[in-house]
Amino acid sequence: MKCFLIDTLLGVFAIDESENIVNFVFFSEDIDRIVNFFENLDNGILNEDFKTFLNELHESGFDEFTVDNKKLANLMHQDFKKKVYYEKDVPEFRLFRFNLENQLNKIGLVKSRDEIKKWYKTVQERLIKSKVSEAGAALDIQIMQVIETIDYTKKSINLFSSKLKEWYGLHFPELTDKIIDDNIRLAKMVSLLGHRRNFTLKRLLENIELDEKQARIYSELAKNSMGSELNLNYTQELAKQILSLEDFRTKLEEYLEKLMDKFAPNIKTLVGPLVGAKLIEKAGGLKRLAFMPASRIQLLGAEKALFRFLRSGGKLPKHGLIFQWNRIRGSKPWLRGKISRLIAGKIGICAKVDFFGGEVIADDLILEIEEKIKELEKKYPKSPKKKKTHVRDKKIRKKGKRKK
Repeated sequence: MKCFLIDTLLGVFAIDESENIVNFVFFSEDIDRIVNFFENLDNGILNEDFKTFLNELHESGFDEFTVDNKKLANLMHQDFKKKVYYEKDVPEFRLFRFNLENQLNKIGLVKSRDEIKKWYKTVQERLIKSKVSEAGAALDIQIMQVIETIDYTKKSINLFSSKLKEWYGLHFPELTDKIIDDNIRLAKMVSLLGHRRNFTLKRLLENIELDEKQARIYSELAKNSMGSELNLNYTQELAKQILSLEDFRTKLEEYLEKLMDKFAPNIKTLVGPLVGAKLIEKAGGLKRLAFMPASRIQLLGAEKALFRFLRSGGKLPKHGLIFQWNRIRGSKPWLRGKISRLIAGKIGICAKVDFFGGEVIADDLILEIEEKIKELEKKYPKSPKKKKTHVRDKKIRKKGKRKK
């Protein structure tokens, strides 16, 4: 015999071909049971209550079941091993849910329409809260938040450091104009030493990580500086804030490495935690990165250059964010495009393995990449000559446009 299984937020009901209710699982006033039923359904689990319900139907002679919930159909087919049919639009289902108040009255479950609406609202709120909490707990969402915060922190450090150079340069211009390029070292010097008279050989060696030669240069510059006298209290406070931000950035990167180890170990091993996290963030999550073609992964982060090429025929970009990977950045310019294509394909493989929970295969891929890079270096030892026809073709195109 055949029956229809109709899931609602009050319970699951079985009706026969004459539209009579033959059995049901009613969750009564226990909101946790119905929420648990739908949450388990999302996670690929059938509740014990529902399994008992199916067995009772089977013992009553029903051996064919039709449902309009695809997840429920798949799980019933796997666990119950009976004939289960999924149909998207079944009139009987729609009619039953529309007249739920009357259907409940038939089996002695008295519920007014207002009571049913109130119950539905409460259950839906619980389910939505649960999904929001689940989404917020997703590791790729956390990775995206962390990498964005790291980027903002770096920008803040650069902005504050630029202002510190200008401000402290009024007092000790020789140090900030020509000597110090390291923002963090400058902030440390200003924070710990302050006035240029404190830039003695002894204090520099004790407080700053310098060799003696550098320390002597700084101390001599301080003695002969043309800078003006300033109140350095707030300048030193700015330097301390830069050091604090740098410390925070370091801790964030350590935390990011742990997240990547847990969530995307293959991507992290292949291109490092920072580049890997930026790719996940730019793609909009690990799932999107896993299903993205290699050609698109190669140009992630270079969208503006790509649109400029498509719009005005400029230079086609060869790489986006993956240029930050040291093996591309450190290679010869004419090989970077080829290496980018190679690594983009491997990132795609790693993303798929990480998303579907596979083993760590990145070490083998790294060896393969190194071998292919060596082959490319042997095959293309020198930069290929640029084609002169490119300029001529542009002139021909322009002439063609004028004629039109």
